[in-house]
Amino acid sequence: MTEETQAPTKVFISYSWDSDDHKGRVLALANTLRDPWGIETDIDQYVRAKHPFTPSQGWDLWMEEKIEWAEFVLIIFTETYQRRFRGDEAPGIGRGSTWEGAIIRQHLYNNQLVCTKFIPVVFSSQDLNCVPIIFNGHDKYILEDGKSLRDLCYRLRREPVVVMPEVATAKLQAPPEPKFFSPQKPKAEPPPVLLDITEIQDPTAAQKDKKPKVSQTASTDELASQRDMMNYAHLEALLKAGKWEEADQETDQQMCQVMGRRLAAGWLRVEDIEQFPCADLRAIDQLWVKHSNGKFGFSVQKKIWQQCGSPTTYNKQWEKFGEAVGWRSRGLMGMGAEWKSYSELTFDTSAPGGRFPGQVAGHCPGQGFQVGRGGEERVLYPVYVAGVEERFSSLARRCVNCSI
Repeated sequence: MTEETQAPTKVFISYSWDSDDHKGRVLALANTLRDPWGIETDIDQYVRAKHPFTPSQGWDLWMEEKIEWAEFVLIIFTETYQRRFRGDEAPGIGRGSTWEGAIIRQHLYNNQLVCTKFIPVVFSSQDLNCVPIIFNGHDKYILEDGKSLRDLCYRLRREPVVVMPEVATAKLQAPPEPKFFSPQKPKAEPPPVLLDITEIQDPTAAQKDKKPKVSQTASTDELASQRDMMNYAHLEALLKAGKWEEADQETDQQMCQVMGRRLAAGWLRVEDIEQFPCADLRAIDQLWVKHSNGKFGFSVQKKIWQQCGSPTTYNKQWEKFGEAVGWRSRGLMGMGAEWKSYSELTFDTSAPGGRFPGQVAGHCPGQGFQVGRGGEERVLYPVYVAGVEERFSSLARRCVNCSI
């Protein structure tokens, strides 16, 4: 199968500077669209992050050029942005978002509102009433959970959320002809008795030549198992050497390779996980369990996930699972618990059971977006999840269906 690398989608985010917290959420969204989702996203904060810290052509032309450059424009609606979008803001305040709003309205006017380029987005369902009436016929995205962000990213990447099978061209069998009388079935003849001449001549010959029979099913399973282990020879070498981080990354790459996603995207969708071959999943799990002495592996994670109530969405049970496998800190007396970034994990056997593999569920096993502050990496805004709990629950259910 030949894999093609698709060009990243170009996205611009239009928003208002309501507060530092709101600006931080927009920055976190832009960072996550770029990595891990592979969407080329631009915002004004990126301009202010490098010299000369302002566009040479001026902010007015920069905004106009970015809206023209983008294939999609995400409009983050709040009460403040709505006021400026409609031109109701006091003079001299919020000139940037007011200018962008005017350009966007002109595009909609020129296309008679028939335009899929502009996508309304809100960070809370309470802001839905801030979306102007001209967007009533458009899909709106409420980024309050991982599924909403996942659906938005799939649209931006122009990838289907579900897989639609082709219509089968099956030929129907002709109906049987009616029969008035049922024919009498002939009586079954007894099976013939076969005599072994050598056994009659030498009764001990049967015992000499008798060999254990091997079932065809067992032989086939053994061959399949040997084939799978050969495919994962490099993974086994890393696990034998105790290189857990490299083995975690190799596991993710091999699973993407199996589903033809290694070059196309580099990550697995929920539908990929739900259709992942049981033989490959079992082979990978057996290698992890064997070389970690039963501490790591999909089957270990599945058991812990079931003990935590089998969560499929972000809730207290999912946080409990994250704490159990060490993807989330426990905090002190229920306070200060945070999801860990991937670089904060401990890559040795002192890690909690079930911590690895971790990259298959998502770019970072924890929740939220990774944002650099002061040279350090930390996780902000756990409400915006890149579908980690949904992908992992699909993986755990796949283990159950494959009897792993």
